[in-house]
Amino acid sequence: MFRRLLALTLFATALAGLAACGDKEATVSQGESEAIFVTLGELQYQVQMSRQLNPADSGDSDLLAGVDPTESTLGADDLWFGVWVRVFNSSDTLATTADDFKIVDTRGEEFEPMIVDQSNKLVFRKAPVGADGGQYPNPNSAAANLPTAGAILIFKLPNPVLDYRPLELEIESSDLPGKKASVTLDV
Repeated sequence: MFRRLLALTLFATALAGLAACGDKEATVSQGESEAIFVTLGELQYQVQMSRQLNPADSGDSDLLAGVDPTESTLGADDLWFGVWVRVFNSSDTLATTADDFKIVDTRGEEFEPMIVDQSNKLVFRKAPVGADGGQYPNPNSAAANLPTAGAILIFKLPNPVLDYRPLELEIESSDLPGKKASVTLDV
């Protein structure tokens, strides 16, 4: 009898614990890998991929199109690095993507993405994202239909930064002062 009462009590406690969880998912603002969705404001960001870019490769050289000509040459100790990002809006209101990204290494050194002109249609730009399932880049765009399925942020990094991993992509928005999301890059 005591065992049955104990079992029922434990079962009821477990059900109460599950009921307390509710339907709402926890908001994640720090992703421990590129597969994790992180939330900033009403939008969810997902890093699709990050990797070093090779300007001698025809596909990668196309990604680098539109980089400011004064910045387009790599120094002896520099490398190009790309981070592909997708954004989703599951809220019922229009929202605008973040406009402030940076890579931060374990020393606290920060690196901002390159300024790229409008000729490059694959680069991440601040943009509105429609309500109720809106996406950026637009599902019909070239960026969304590449195997990377995201818009690219292009960084020029000093090669030694790879010795100070893990690298974090920090995401901020001028529309949301003081708020930040971050993703650990799989470098």
